[in-house]
Amino acid sequence: MAMKIAIVVAVMMTVALALPAQPADGGLGWGGGGWGWGGVAVNPWIPPWVSAAPWYPQWTPCTAIGSTCLDCNTKLVCTKVGGLQRACTDPTLPFCNMGECSATPSSECAVPAVNNPPELNA
Repeated sequence: MAMKIAIVVAVMMTVALALPAQPADGGLGWGGGGWGWGGVAVNPWIPPWVSAAPWYPQWTPCTAIGSTCLDCNTKLVCTKVGGLQRACTDPTLPFCNMGECSATPSSECAVPAVNNPPELNA
């Protein structure tokens, strides 16, 4: 009997965590719209103090699966369920180049080379 209860609780948690975010314009909830407080579109089963934590993954919508660079030091990893932003925090691979953290910057992020010939005073 205890095993059946554990399985039911596990299935319920899996379904609850798989719910997509609710739109913030209308619907049930507190704070004037959407689930959660203050009209923020969040999963109703995850407390807002957990979903606002810096260690909690922030999902963003994606159109294609794969990795792309958002800026010179951040990549966006897109999966079937959404995308996660990941900073290139490794000191040996600080730049985002072609969707991966790299030691060499991309052409847009490279420091332009200045070609100043030395002045000759003759």
